[in-house]
Amino acid sequence: MALASEDLSIAPGRIGVAYLFRNQLQEPRTVRVAFPLPPIDGRELSFSALALPHPESPNFVGFTVTVDGKPIAPELEERAFVGEREVTDLLRRHGLPLNPLRFDAINVAAKRIGAPEWAELVKAGLFPDADGMTEGLWRGEAKFHWLQTFPAGQEVRIAHSYAPVSGFHLLDLEEAAREGYRTTYCLDEAGLSGIRRLLARAPKDGGYLRAAVVPYIVTTARNWAAPIGRFTLTVDKGSPEAVASFCHTGIRKTGRPRSAGRPGTTCPTRTCAC
Repeated sequence: MALASEDLSIAPGRIGVAYLFRNQLQEPRTVRVAFPLPPIDGRELSFSALALPHPESPNFVGFTVTVDGKPIAPELEERAFVGEREVTDLLRRHGLPLNPLRFDAINVAAKRIGAPEWAELVKAGLFPDADGMTEGLWRGEAKFHWLQTFPAGQEVRIAHSYAPVSGFHLLDLEEAAREGYRTTYCLDEAGLSGIRRLLARAPKDGGYLRAAVVPYIVTTARNWAAPIGRFTLTVDKGSPEAVASFCHTGIRKTGRPRSAGRPGTTCPTRTCAC
């Protein structure tokens, strides 16, 4: 199986990906296709995520898939971890959600769980060791997957779209100029200059900007016959006034609020941060 092309579009409110697969074999092949979402870490919610786009639904990001233009219904798999230790079964045993952003479900379960059981959960690192604190400290991981048949010698177009689980943090010039921050978000001199301009126009009593983080796992599973034939990344920062910073080279502006990576054969290796 070859991944002939991938066109990725990242915006604050929606992420879309279009793939072109090519079966190079002379026989059909059925494989499980999986798409992982960025993990949601309860210990870092202010940076990784703040709220679910569709909290009322198991499909909390509104994930949709089409194959050659026809919609399909993928399965959703969720797991939970504290560090490298899986706590999926422990959470389920106590009727707790695997996603730490399901605050209502956590609060309902917390009122039902007895003191000895709650002490067990605190000891396991799932909740803070403080009275009345019900913030989930585990890391939720989710992926959508489905069985896909690729006909012999033919191309198959797969497209999916979803609303990212995004977060934000307050940013001042001192923090933006810090080496660790610039390394994390690949903030170059042009980006830092843009932040200075925005801060100069900000109210004098604040001195902070709202920095949004839109996480996305750029790397593929690398289980195709060769590297991606053509990869294009388009980033829409939403507002012409916004500053976008992401870890990807070969970028050109295609409009005031949009940038695009040059089409090429390089397999992406770093996560975008906007």
